Amino acid sequence: MENTYSDKSSEGTEKTTKFQSPKPTLVRMRNVVFGKKKPDIYTRVTFYINMVLWLSFMLWNIIGYFAISSRNMISEMKGIKVEEIIGARGVELGFEPGDFITRLTVVHGVGILCWGVIFFGLVLLYRKRKQFVYFIIGGVIFYIGLNVFYLSFQFFREDITGFDKVCLLIITLSTVIHAVLMNNERRGGSISFFGDGDEEDS
Repeated sequence: MENTYSDKSSEGTEKTTKFQSPKPTLVRMRNVVFGKKKPDIYTRVTFYINMVLWLSFMLWNIIGYFAISSRNMISEMKGIKVEEIIGARGVELGFEPGDFITRLTVVHGVGILCWGVIFFGLVLLYRKRKQFVYFIIGGVIFYIGLNVFYLSFQFFREDITGFDKVCLLIITLSTVIHAVLMNNERRGGSISFFGDGDEEDS
């Protein structure tokens, strides 16, 4: 009798633990976003590389936006004159005092939206939907255009690091190449440069 009660109590505790565990919820969310089926290795490699690059750009824009928006607080707490530093650089680039910091805030804010669109494209890439190329390439082109035309080409040339430019190039080229390979796969060919690759089941 005592063992039976103990077993039931144990089962109840186990059910409660499973119910409270966030893992099933996270798995369901992942399946909703990325789908249940795992794509081929070449798609996954392209996705993971671009996700790392996406994360760096998204974080940079979020940090930049909130740093500029909180410039008065940063100045009071840390003594860093954010507005003066950015304003001085804006004057060097030919902007009116106060105009550059406003434009830079807009660029970071819109940049967050751009990289949100690019993330949607990466989700489509993982799901192997052909529309992924439009969202990723479109987002990257808009982001570059925003920096070049809304700020200036000089800003893009001098203030966007060489590393960032290489990353943007990698995202663009890998996306275009993968789109070509996916089209080849739909015509009965292989998605790999090296012939047919084994796809892993999820």
